[in-house]
Amino acid sequence: MYFSFLFWRLLAGHFIGDFPLQTDSVFRIKTKYRWGVILHGSIAGILVFIFAIPYLPHYPILWLYLFFNLVFHILVDKAKLLITPKARKLDFFFFFIDQAVHIGTCWLISISVPFSPSYGSSIPLYGNTIFVIFFCVYIAVTYGALYFIISIKSSFNLPLTFPDWKMKIVEFLERAAITTFTILGSFYYLFIPLALFPRGFLSFLKKKKYQVSAFDLLLALLFSLIAGFILKNILETGI
Repeated sequence: MYFSFLFWRLLAGHFIGDFPLQTDSVFRIKTKYRWGVILHGSIAGILVFIFAIPYLPHYPILWLYLFFNLVFHILVDKAKLLITPKARKLDFFFFFIDQAVHIGTCWLISISVPFSPSYGSSIPLYGNTIFVIFFCVYIAVTYGALYFIISIKSSFNLPLTFPDWKMKIVEFLERAAITTFTILGSFYYLFIPLALFPRGFLSFLKKKKYQVSAFDLLLALLFSLIAGFILKNILETGI
């Protein structure tokens, strides 16, 4: 595999800390208080530490690299918070660069140790690289796509509606379903339009509180299809 065994575990830790564990409460603290970004950055950094535990006894230098990663995450997010309000039209660009930097940092840390060792490979799920890749992609297409779509709409001054937790679940299930149908292929492609229906219907019922445009659905469809085809290719090629 081109990317090392460790890379996918670090990426999983980063995605969990940066998306599911960056709850609405954590995000409010992050943006309201000067020290708030330290809370979020520490959560994300500690998750990366946890996913690197099997390697730490073999490469003590990783402790230092992972600590730098934690501090770097805080600094990058702080810079983003300072810059974004002054350049709102580049909000989606900053989101993309922010994630690219964090993912790139995980990669740099992973190549600081030899590619061959797969410490922790006997640990259930942790040792299954295909599972970890699927896990990362599904987090990206559910949580990650939510924030990326919001950043795109913000950049182009499109109407923004922040979903409550119930609508978030509907969105996540929608994109996860489309991704899964794409992986399965064949006649399952026919179910993709059905996956888009619930959110559109709920938007019609709750149009005063939550609105979904065709733009939202098209972006969700695009991201889900891309994720599905990537995972389908991984399964077919055995990478």
